[in-house]
Formats: sequence, C-alpha cells, structure tokens
Amino acid sequence: MEITYNNNILSKSQSEIRNSIAAKVLEKEIQKKESNQMKDFNFMSASLSRFMPQVPREDHWDIYIKIITTMRLREFDLTDLHKISNKLSTTKENALFKQVDQPKIYITCHLGFCKASISLLILNGVKNIALVVDESTYKNQASTILAINEKFKNAFGLDNELKVINVEKSNTALEMMQLIKNGFSLFAYIDGNSGYKGVYNKEKTIEIPFLSSTISSRTGLSKIAYFMNVPIVPFVAYYSENGMVPHIKFFDQIKKDKTKEMEAFTEDTTKKLYEFFEHYIEKFYDQWESWFYIHKYLPKEILAAENISLNVNSLTKVDFKKGTYSVFKIDEDHYLFNRISFTVFPISQDNFKTFISFQNA
Repeated sequence: MEITYNNNILSKSQSEIRNSIAAKVLEKEIQKKESNQMKDFNFMSASLSRFMPQVPREDHWDIYIKIITTMRLREFDLTDLHKISNKLSTTKENALFKQVDQPKIYITCHLGFCKASISLLILNGVKNIALVVDESTYKNQASTILAINEKFKNAFGLDNELKVINVEKSNTALEMMQLIKNGFSLFAYIDGNSGYKGVYNKEKTIEIPFLSSTISSRTGLSKIAYFMNVPIVPFVAYYSENGMVPHIKFFDQIKKDKTKEMEAFTEDTTKKLYEFFEHYIEKFYDQWESWFYIHKYLPKEILAAENISLNVNSLTKVDFKKGTYSVFKIDEDHYLFNRISFTVFPISQDNFKTFISFQNA
C-alpha cells in the first residue's frame, strides 16, 4: 500500500517553501565547506564509498546537499500534514488500519519523510505509540519530540499518547513488552539499531549483507515481536524523484511463525527487514540520513583493522587521490581521516595545509 502527499501535486506555496529550504541549506553548507568544517561530509562520503562504490566520488557533494535538504524538509512536513488528501484509513482493502487499536511494531529507516510518518500514523488512529531511540536522541531530543506531539494533538484535536523510550537502558526490553501489554505500539528505526550498552556493543548482533558491505545488527525488536506475538509492520517513507513529494509505502505485516524457533525467526525477520529497506535506500540514497553514522554498525573487525598509529610524513598525493585519506576541521582543530577504517587523527596546521593541497589536487 502506498499513499502520496496531496495527490502528488504541491501547491505553489508548498513548492516555494521547499525551494527556499533547499537554497538556505546550500548557502549554509557552502560556508562550512569554505572553512573546511567538513566532518559530516567526510563520514557520509566514506560510508557511501564503502556501501555504494559505484557512485562516483565527484557526486558525493551534491548527494550530501540533498541529504541535508531532505532532513530539513522533514521538519517542515511535520507541521504540514493536514494537506494530505488520501488518508491511510480510507483504503478499504488494507487491513493494517482496520485494527489500529491492536499493538504492532512499526519499523522503518531514516529515509526521506520518515520522522513525520509517526504523526501520520497518529492521524489515522494509532493512538498510543512508544518511540524507540538511542540514548543520545533521548537526552537531546525527547522533550522536543514530546512538545511537538502536544502541539500536533492540539492542532488536530487528538487524544493520543506518545512515549519516548531509551533503548540503551538495561531494562528497556521489559519496558517495551509492558507497554505492548498496556496497548502501546512501538515505532523504531532499524538503521538506528542501538541497544543495551550502546551502538558499539556487538555482543548480541548478527552480521547482515547490506549493499556492497556487511553490518552488525541487533535483533531485539524481532525477539519482542516473537515473545509478545505482535506483528511487525515495515514501511518506508521517501520523497519522489523530484525530491519534493512525500510517499509512504507499507509492506505486508510480519507475524510470528510458530514453526520456527525464536533465534531462527529473529534472524530471518531482521534480514528480511533490511532486504525491504535496501532496495529503497539504493534507489533514494541521496535521502538516507544514516550515511552519517552507518559506519558504527560495521563489524568490529573492519573498524579495528587499521586503527593503529600513523606516520603522517609517509602520506602522499596518491593516498588522497585513491580515497584512503581526507582532512577536515572541527572549529579550529585539524584532523586526518582514514576513510577505510573511519579512524580520525589530530594533526598540526602545517600538516593540514599540506594534505588539503593533496586533497584538492
């Protein structure tokens, strides 16, 4: 099932606002580029090179701008949902929204329209939702998320309840299961698949082939679905080819398979979820926020492979031309970045000047 935004037609004011957002993003990012404040770009570019090497490096800057623009468009669309004309609940053949009062686990990825999609679920009767986030998001954004929901409720006359759950706490799994018992659905991002002890804890992960590389993924949400016998509802939210019109596509629910043991079910389900999302990430890679941090989910063997001391005097233009290294600044500090192992080395200003000339050669 797929819905579109305002029947695929944007009003003149909507288009003007979107174009204004894009222009402001470009202006700001050019200023950062001129002062070499390029940490985010470098991590995005290195991840794109690893997972989608077929995309030329010379295209990475335009992709970076598109991703940042997409992230800003989401913020606008959070407040513009009332213009959606074909509401999900009007689709008669779709059983998903005939049982909105029954708990489900909604899983998506950080693509396109994703963060506004939780409000879309609420508009269509999913009253009680627990948003599952990592500790950093919980500390820095939970209060803002809850405040936005209160404004949203007032604007549409809703009585829904939204909770924000820190997935990195030791008792989170029990908390989520209790919420399901109390009638809450869960909403989570598979590509923010942190868990107890944080993203770098690889103890309870499985390795999953993803695009042109491999990542380590938690399986906790699939386990909860199995234990609680609640369906997983995968969906993707993306902007159409012109980068302006939001779409949301729901996949068939994944229900507990009683013929499988828990470990087999959770592994198969987690891999299936990545297969769903991989196709859309590959198609709309310039809308995927997780390029900035997907490296955190690489297997520890990859991240540790080249994490050794470095003789900066041994580097040549070739190392930069072939994409092994790049440089950037954070405020007034200078850094050398290994694009293969995602290792960052502080360097002197003189070294930075030398390497930036190599990089721009």
